[in-house]
Amino acid sequence: MKVLTVYHTVSGNTEKIAKAIHQEVSKNHESYLKKIEEVDQERLNWHEVVFIGSPCHGGDLSAPVKKFLSNLPESAKFKLALFLTHSSPDRPEFENCFKSFQASAKEKHIISLGDYDCQGRLAPEIQPYVKEARKVSDAEWARMMEINERCPNAADIDKAVQFAREMLSRAQRGMQAAEDAGG
Repeated sequence: MKVLTVYHTVSGNTEKIAKAIHQEVSKNHESYLKKIEEVDQERLNWHEVVFIGSPCHGGDLSAPVKKFLSNLPESAKFKLALFLTHSSPDRPEFENCFKSFQASAKEKHIISLGDYDCQGRLAPEIQPYVKEARKVSDAEWARMMEINERCPNAADIDKAVQFAREMLSRAQRGMQAAEDAGG
């Protein structure tokens, strides 16, 4: 299969996950890794699977990823899989990212294979804003940042690799079912 892993990153978290996915995929498939701004969307149908990586910004997908999704072709030949990095240990704070992704895939009539998320290191330049929004004590914030600084960690990378394997397996099963139905 031809597989594209495309991502947007600010602090490097999403890039780490993208590279892990690409490395795993490239073991058995023709695999390409690109930053979102490097992708020629006219060539997306050359791939069977497109992994899309986004950081969570303000409780939603990043603006470049949202724009990328809005420009996807209708009824594309490829299948999508989302991977997401975020700074919050609380799923409700980033749940909308998954909803946005699923809505985009549904609107474009593109099969979504699944999604993966992991906590990432919070970029230092936005830490004061997040601390203020969360309304936590200095001690609680320090504890959160101590944990946050270690993310994504080796376990997160391992889970991303497992996610990549599962998404490719789902894509291959879908392709085999389509072949069986047609022939």
